[in-house]
Amino acid sequence: MAEMFSNPAAYEAMMGRWSMRLAPLFIEFARVRDGDTVLDVGCGTGSLVQAVANTTRRSKVIGIDPVEPFIEYARSRFADPRISFESGSAFELPYADASFDACLSLLVLMLIPKPEKVASEMYRVTRAGGTVAACTWNAGGSISGALWEEATKLDLTAPAERPKHCNRKGQLAELWRATGFKEVEETALEIETNFSSFDDYRSPFLAGVGPPGVYVAGLPADRRKALREALRKRLLGGQSDAAFSISATAWAVRGAVPGDS
Repeated sequence: MAEMFSNPAAYEAMMGRWSMRLAPLFIEFARVRDGDTVLDVGCGTGSLVQAVANTTRRSKVIGIDPVEPFIEYARSRFADPRISFESGSAFELPYADASFDACLSLLVLMLIPKPEKVASEMYRVTRAGGTVAACTWNAGGSISGALWEEATKLDLTAPAERPKHCNRKGQLAELWRATGFKEVEETALEIETNFSSFDDYRSPFLAGVGPPGVYVAGLPADRRKALREALRKRLLGGQSDAAFSISATAWAVRGAVPGDS
């Protein structure tokens, strides 16, 4: 898993524009309050951390991620003393019980084989009455949805590469209730991202970042070309190139840790 996320610049080129649009919507849904001490689980290159800092004045924000190059890249981006980044596993968060007012995770749980373990850890490190929220791409409705659909038509093994966890309606809410959160709510978040050209969309997938990048980079030249042309036809119709937009849907869940705050 770590290897496919070890190139922070390539990850930022592929995911940064999406995360920056999604993060403010997610923060609003999570009801992060100014002054909250916030943990971002699976912080990547820091898009959610940045959004929390941008929307608060007094909040302290910690981002944690197991990929050391991501942590080093994120540290290089921010000078705000309220922000810090640490290397660590979401399965064993290195914090005492009830350490945070809010614990968030953006676009992570659909990639983790045991999301229930992560949810349990997020519950543990959040104080009574605190908020725990997570957000995942909807199955087939993400940045890579069009790519996977076209790949499936050309290659019957392609669907095996898709994330399969907590990315369908109701799954996050079910997980949150099973974990023990109260006042659980789930909603869909919709965003749209603009691309200046076909290569602006396609090029980041060639760097081998994330499941779609690993799949595309591993294709032989002829199959990669066939996928490229199928995507071009789908996204541009009969045009050779043009600017275009893609919409994406994410599921978000919010819950509170039982007990008085």
